[in-house]
Amino acid sequence: MSTHFAEDLKARLLAQGAASSHLARIDGLTALAAQESAVVAIALVGSFAKGCGDRLSDLDLVVFVEPGAARRVLDSAQALLQAEPVMNAFCGQHFWKGVYLDFSSVELHVFETPTGFRLKHPYLPVWDPRGQLAAYTVDGAPIEHKDFVAYEFGDDGLIWDLLDCIKWLSRGDAALAKHHIEKIAAEIARERSVVQPPSDAESPH
Repeated sequence: MSTHFAEDLKARLLAQGAASSHLARIDGLTALAAQESAVVAIALVGSFAKGCGDRLSDLDLVVFVEPGAARRVLDSAQALLQAEPVMNAFCGQHFWKGVYLDFSSVELHVFETPTGFRLKHPYLPVWDPRGQLAAYTVDGAPIEHKDFVAYEFGDDGLIWDLLDCIKWLSRGDAALAKHHIEKIAAEIARERSVVQPPSDAESPH
């Protein structure tokens, strides 16, 4: 069943012009899931799941794992995804993001069950041998690009913000790119405006 999911998913990616390197990543992650019993399910979200992906679209993945396994699974997935050269990568407590030299990119999040995180349609199953994804699905629309949080991870994530803008510009959506750049600028200005302790020369006597 899960092999069928992977093959169907790869066909969908190819039909949307996805980077060929994404297909190898799907194979690697499904092989990891088959070997790692703590992996409950994997879902693909984002543009490719909506059917509107292209050569520059992220491979957006959500992994559900058993309690206590998030760090181990994330480390294993990170090692797999960084087996090929990356232009930039950064890792948080429950996620890994990477941009490759072929300008493809991956965003992978790992959640331990039970979790408050919920999927919203459309998404595509990558690995779901026990049919668990439905239990983590709610009604409602997924987040839109215009609502993306800007500068969420500070300087560490700035290249990701700018990569999104490059993608939108390449698709002819300059208004969306400029909107996001304005949000980045506002966050940087807010960061700089944080009150600093007065210097000795400014200290009251």
